[in-house]
Amino acid sequence: MLLASATTTADFKILGGGAQITNQHLSSHAKLDLSLDPRSATAVVNGIPITICIDLELVQNKLWPWSITFLEWRYPVKLGYHPLSRRFTVTDQRKKSTAVFHTLGEALRQLDRFSVIEALPAAIAKKKNLAVRIRVRIDKESLPTPLQFMSVLVPSWNQQSQWHEWPVQ
Repeated sequence: MLLASATTTADFKILGGGAQITNQHLSSHAKLDLSLDPRSATAVVNGIPITICIDLELVQNKLWPWSITFLEWRYPVKLGYHPLSRRFTVTDQRKKSTAVFHTLGEALRQLDRFSVIEALPAAIAKKKNLAVRIRVRIDKESLPTPLQFMSVLVPSWNQQSQWHEWPVQ
């Protein structure tokens, strides 16, 4: 029963964004639209945290059909619920910080705006035709062990946005 109620669908969209390099630092931002269906919310309320990963890549576009990926970053954020306080939590696992919210909607809205600044090696910062690619996905590896197995069998646990790309200014 727990596994059946824990199957999830998510709707992760990237609405837009931008990037620029200044003083060997990549500054990137994106507007996200993240939503979970009622089953997903129930899974979180029942103690199954969901880690949402924002994957960012710095690529160089060439004339051939593929691009060269120079750097990759992963920004995991854990969405959880504390039954005693009846509050939702959003934990930025890179910064080791947690924010607390009254509703799931408030917690997801916290994730609507993504921005980051990353230091770049000098050789990469000087390259031309650079672009940033971004996607949002559920991190299946962070699910409890029984659900990791289910994530292979149930496509709804394999939720991710399409890759979105924009040029670096």
